Amino acid sequence: MSKVLISGLFLIFTLTLPAQSWQRLPSEKLPEKRHENAFVKAGNKLLLIGGRGKKPIDVYNLDKKDWSKGQQPPLEIHHFQAVTLDGLVYIIGAFTGGWPNETPISHILIYNPEDDFWSIGPEIPENRRRGAAGVSVYKSKIYISNGIINGHTSGWISWFDEFDPYKNAWKKLPNSPRPRDHFQSVVVKDKLFVAGGRKSGSVENSGFGGTVKPTDVYDFISGSWREVAEIPTPRAGTAATVFNEKPVILGGESDKQETAHSEVEIFDMHNETWKNLPDLQNGRHGTQVINLNNQLIIGAGSGNRGGGPELDDFEVFLTSEQIDFGNKEIIPGKLKVSVEEIDFNNGENQKISLENQGGNQAQLISYIQIDNKEAFQIKNRKSLPKILAPNTGVDIELKAQKSGEGFLLIKPEGDKEPILVTLKN
Repeated sequence: MSKVLISGLFLIFTLTLPAQSWQRLPSEKLPEKRHENAFVKAGNKLLLIGGRGKKPIDVYNLDKKDWSKGQQPPLEIHHFQAVTLDGLVYIIGAFTGGWPNETPISHILIYNPEDDFWSIGPEIPENRRRGAAGVSVYKSKIYISNGIINGHTSGWISWFDEFDPYKNAWKKLPNSPRPRDHFQSVVVKDKLFVAGGRKSGSVENSGFGGTVKPTDVYDFISGSWREVAEIPTPRAGTAATVFNEKPVILGGESDKQETAHSEVEIFDMHNETWKNLPDLQNGRHGTQVINLNNQLIIGAGSGNRGGGPELDDFEVFLTSEQIDFGNKEIIPGKLKVSVEEIDFNNGENQKISLENQGGNQAQLISYIQIDNKEAFQIKNRKSLPKILAPNTGVDIELKAQKSGEGFLLIKPEGDKEPILVTLKN
């Protein structure tokens, strides 16, 4: 029995299935097989991104319950945990290239799921680049923990960083208690949770040894780390999310077994104890998990430790008898300026306001510039954002240097026409 309810911007699709179990994700088609990929929700879409080799995005539409293709990233990307913030997808701390000497990417990549468009974002500081790191969002900032510098050979790190996309600001935070890579982080309330992973290449003649047992928690309020209970099944290549307000770790790989792990372990933050949830139908590593309305959705990845076999199946963990695809759509805002023309008339400096109005998605700005630089100048160019949060604005300060005419051009990212403000003096 199925039920469909449409209300405003929300769509709810339910399908009767056994409760407290893993079930197949409804779909007539399957996505491309891949591993060391990301899997993330954006609006009414589930996005399967990257993995070994150059692959286009696979898009699962929650309304149609089927897969389609999206744009391929601008370069091969793998070993990363994607995150969404205000309707945009951020890729930070990914590798590119082949095993075992993969290279950390130099810039943040940003994907707009509504326009199906990739942008090259801000540069990652050269001395903070790594792959296979944990990446999470807390209060509109992105936090990057641990990782490895030199592919699968060396350079395990304890770094912890904050990136503010709206200020384009990178900040170093206190190192975590120990290095690890090939894991994922999650945020529960005011705490960042880090479990699993390994020190890749640290054990001679074992590409899957060096797993990390301790669990580390960072408190955003106190600004400090502490160690809690060890993970029951040490493994790397895990997926992580929050379930019933508790961190949960799924799948992975280790030197203990040839097949990928199917264990699902959940941590009680209050009692600081681990418990088991039902195992995955298929063990897998090198992928990501999504919590959709307190249901866990996971797929793709590798069925054995290492690179294969790559998988294309997806499964959903249900806590009721129905799968609930209710979701909130992404609504792109519009960039608007406060005036369309400025006449300086040999007077004082002028300001105009640029606003992202009417939606719930951040806006990427390709450039803000003047075509007649001899006559006019942008005074606060360095402080102008490249990404404008939903329903926020920024002042652009302008100065006339000599008589003339020109345009201020504000170019949104993608195939959109620039906004023009006429300048006269």
